Amino acid sequence: MYYLEGSQEVLRNCAVLSHSYLDGTGSVTQQSLRTAYLKLLVSLAPDGAYAEYLRGRLSTDPVDGPPVTRYTDTAPSTDALAEVFGHADANRPASPGWQLEKCRAGADFIAERDPELASLMQLLTHTVFTMSAAWTGSMSERNAIGATLIVPDERWHINDVAEAYVHEFTHTALFLDERAKGHFQAGADQVLLRSAIRKDERTLPAVVHSLLVATEVLTWRHRHGLQDGLEYRLHGSTQSMLDRATESYDALTALPTWQESIVKDRMFQLVENAGKRLAAL
Repeated sequence: MYYLEGSQEVLRNCAVLSHSYLDGTGSVTQQSLRTAYLKLLVSLAPDGAYAEYLRGRLSTDPVDGPPVTRYTDTAPSTDALAEVFGHADANRPASPGWQLEKCRAGADFIAERDPELASLMQLLTHTVFTMSAAWTGSMSERNAIGATLIVPDERWHINDVAEAYVHEFTHTALFLDERAKGHFQAGADQVLLRSAIRKDERTLPAVVHSLLVATEVLTWRHRHGLQDGLEYRLHGSTQSMLDRATESYDALTALPTWQESIVKDRMFQLVENAGKRLAAL
């Protein structure tokens, strides 16, 4: 979304969706948009501890200046977040400090190379959290827009952590774009195809997301000279990722009724743009 569509399109979706929550009639500032956005997320949140957590974020968000993403790894915040992500565990041990430091270092890595992307991430991501888990990777949830779970591996390079951010921010931007414009026709989740990220068979909406995530991550590498010389542990080599993404694009667009009855016009255009970007990389 960010690399395919540009920051203004991502911001426009946020502003359109949050418009009714803006206070007053003055000019919209970054802080007023952030506050309206958090109010929107409260309205979308399922009832329970997570909704209360978001209400608490509203009262503690900065009163001026650019919003700052909160990093957390301790209860009770993580308990509420883990619950909505499906990883609630009352006996979960505290996260090792290096996990939190890797999350912070990955965010700094992005800010040094793409300040515009970092600013958008800070606006639309209200919380990044990590926790002890039996797996490594990252997650976003459409029922928890703006929250990002990152569970790094000790062997991850700092760019693996940065790519986890790019990956999950793409989901966040797509969740908002879908709410603003619509992406899929009824029945799209009954179509199964191979994912560009997980490499397994998944529903079509998940495969489309994986294609767009792969395109964004590959563009991130290309723009910042990160294609070669690193052993990527999260997403794999540039060539293998490009091959998988191209395979997913070809499979999607080969479906007989792809444009007419599976996706809406907006998603059709996003996928077409992704195909053009992949061909140019």
